[in-house]
This record gives sequence, C-alpha cells and structure tokens, in this order.
Amino acid sequence: MKLYRILICIALISVSCDKKKDSRAVSTNIMETKNNDQIIISGEYIFYNNAGVLQTNKNVYGIIVNDKVNELNQQLSTIKKDEYDFVPVVLKGHLRSKKEGEEGWSVKLEITEIVEIINKEI
Repeated sequence: MKLYRILICIALISVSCDKKKDSRAVSTNIMETKNNDQIIISGEYIFYNNAGVLQTNKNVYGIIVNDKVNELNQQLSTIKKDEYDFVPVVLKGHLRSKKEGEEGWSVKLEITEIVEIINKEI
C-alpha cells in the first residue's frame, strides 16, 4: 500500500512541474505610445539587398533606409550568422503609409531609435 502512495506522489510531482519558458522569447506585440506619434514595435528584422523588413506576429513592415538602419545593420553584423538571418529586435519609429503610385510595402517603418537587440543564441 505504501508503494502505491509513493508511486502516486512521484507521478503527481513529475506531472505538476512546469517546464521553464525561455526568458529570451520575443514578444511581437505592437505597443503604441503617444509621444510624437511614435510607436514601439518588436519583431524579427532582416536586411538584404538594400531592403529591410520587420515581421511581427500580425504585420509585416517595410523599413525606410536611414542612418539608424545603417547603425542597426552594423550592430547586427556581429550577431548574424549569415545574411538571411532574422534577428529579434525592438524598434521605435514612425509608421508611414505608401504614397499613391509608389512601389513597395503598404506600411513602412522609419526607425528613430533602436530600443533593444535580442541576441538569440542557438
């Protein structure tokens, strides 16, 4: 009888233990701020062939190339394993709509600040 109690206790303890979640998981929620119509967006960033893209869990944004984009690319050059790597980032900037007759993404992000680069170690 004691053996069954011990086995039941061990089974309950092993089932009730939760696995630790990765604390480096990227939150891809979009948070809007009210300062100067800037937003803070987190997602997966890639820059290839002079074009940048930020992919969140709901939207994909084109990136307007400026000095901050060049700074971000320079910082990411040490983290990326190859040019096709998506890197989790948190960026602050302005959303711009595509002008009529213009090619490209319907909504573009003009980066004004690099909030965080999340170094994902595999």
